[in-house]
Amino acid sequence: MVVKKFPIRFFHFSFAFIFCMLFLTFNAAAGIEDHVTRTESGFYYTIQKGDTLWDLSEEFSNSPWVWPEMWHYNPHIKNPHLIYPGQKILIYKKEWEGKEKQPEPVTEEPVQKIETFHTFKEIDRVGFIREKAVAHHGTIFKAQDDVVLITTGAQIYIYPEPDAPLLSVGKKYTTYRTISPVRDKATNANLGVQHFLTGIVEITAVEPEFAIGTVIYSYRDILINDYLMPYEPRSVNIPIKESKQGLNGKIIKTEEDEALTAQYSIIFIDKGEIDGVETGQFYSIYLQESARPNPKKFQQVDLTPYHIGELIVLHTEQTTSTALITKSIQQITPGNLVRTLEVARP
Repeated sequence: MVVKKFPIRFFHFSFAFIFCMLFLTFNAAAGIEDHVTRTESGFYYTIQKGDTLWDLSEEFSNSPWVWPEMWHYNPHIKNPHLIYPGQKILIYKKEWEGKEKQPEPVTEEPVQKIETFHTFKEIDRVGFIREKAVAHHGTIFKAQDDVVLITTGAQIYIYPEPDAPLLSVGKKYTTYRTISPVRDKATNANLGVQHFLTGIVEITAVEPEFAIGTVIYSYRDILINDYLMPYEPRSVNIPIKESKQGLNGKIIKTEEDEALTAQYSIIFIDKGEIDGVETGQFYSIYLQESARPNPKKFQQVDLTPYHIGELIVLHTEQTTSTALITKSIQQITPGNLVRTLEVARP
């Protein structure tokens, strides 16, 4: 992974300038300064709930992109994506002004570990790729007034699947349709069946030959012949976890088959539970290009992959996972590499 490094002297100068301005205007401003402690060796900041090194770097140096420098000077932080309220971090040291002496160690007070979450409010609409299709409980065969695109509030008619558990009044079901087969574009291997979630239906009546339901939520247009499976609510707060070390995978496809894929798009990757992937893990996205270095030969050579984004895992299956792109430097496409989140340190 390639991370642009800013010269340390630039970083130190930036912090010195920022702190001069910060403490000259301390009485006029309130907020983040309230959590800064001044000592003989420099300035320390106490982490607050919701803080990230990215945001703190922007606060204290006017650029979020120099956060690796902040991480470098706080070696007690093992994972830059896991910082906890109560932790103290060094943000400005007097030695950076030119004095040559050993830095004083950071003395941390005992703190209670508070789990960090990534909030994703639309978690219930996130689909998945599974080796075999889910056994559905019924099929939508008609909508009231014969509407084609079914949305929230519509009344629908459902044919119960004969071998499935009986549909019951008051029970909620997720509506979905399947896309099969999903294949690896490089190898043409069958990766499974995509389950495209469309909404939530509540059963209001059950007749001998059919059931009636009301659409209480539509994520996207619900169609005739969409299936029903029991609704299982998911937590919108996803605990952040350590990523699987040494993971090497790739992006299979996007959930909506968008032509342009960037930040906040839902994608699928070819690694799952059997590979150690869990919800709440972050991974890096890389682009690997190939070129012909020798103009006299037609042989293509893979070039060094470079970082183009990051993702967080939202849902896992045995061999695949669903993820949200949280950062993108450029367009992300199927085939891009997915690897353990790595940050270049000075």
